[in-house]
Amino acid sequence: MNYFFIVNPVSGRGRGKVLGELLIDRLKRLSIDIELYWTKRPGHAIELAEQGGQSHTVVIAVGGDGTLNEVVNGLVGQQAVLGLIPVGSGNDFARAVNIPFQFELALEVLLQGRKKFVDLGKANERYFHNGVGIGFDAWVVHTSLGVKRLRGNAIYLYSVLRTLMNYKPVHLELNFNGSVKADDYFMVTVGNGVSMGGGFYLTPDAEINDGLFDLCLIQNMPVVSILRNLIKVYSGKHKEDPRVEMHRTEKLTITGRQPFAVHVDGELLSLKVEKLEIEIISRGLEVIC
Repeated sequence: MNYFFIVNPVSGRGRGKVLGELLIDRLKRLSIDIELYWTKRPGHAIELAEQGGQSHTVVIAVGGDGTLNEVVNGLVGQQAVLGLIPVGSGNDFARAVNIPFQFELALEVLLQGRKKFVDLGKANERYFHNGVGIGFDAWVVHTSLGVKRLRGNAIYLYSVLRTLMNYKPVHLELNFNGSVKADDYFMVTVGNGVSMGGGFYLTPDAEINDGLFDLCLIQNMPVVSILRNLIKVYSGKHKEDPRVEMHRTEKLTITGRQPFAVHVDGELLSLKVEKLEIEIISRGLEVIC
């Protein structure tokens, strides 16, 4: 196998740059030839992945779920296998496929080269590896973009509390499994993996290679109930609340009375989506894990 690394130097509050330089040193010592490129702007990793997928057998994202999402979108339709060195704030996909967060252990997994097919999702024209959030969760992502001094889970927790101050639920119509559900939803999560936001188990029973999405539909509820369920989300026990519905489906269409906010793999897709069509591509992605 030959390796094409795509490193986001600003991921993990700059930890990506440190680990990228460490990778160069470590793999040279092992006499492993690599190509390594640094991302320079949003969307750059898509271009680099398209390039690397044509010339290399393994394309590795060194960054968080946002960087990984770009790499995945560049690799779709190519034969190259995906690798990952997790460096981000959340690393939810790494958690879903059991790639260690520690640099040395993640590199060991990569070099061992064991491969696995996992499902891939598509939301309108954007592919995703871990999940989609509609409503509150997407506004939390929007809020988090302005957080500069915190790291890891603290970013998400702060953004949740800040967003709660002004957020209003959105009326959505969901069409899946031959039925239609319409309600004022606090948030809707479409999970390929088990967690989002760095360990919030919104879809705790999801399996990343079962050919199905897990849906978590949370109806509008008082702020006190939201805060109680926020604690339960760490263990997945929020699904015991009668205002929380869990479903499984291969595809889903969402429309709203007014435009709604959507994030894909923790990256803001738009605050003004009018229609969202989501489908699963069974075993659509091969990963070293």
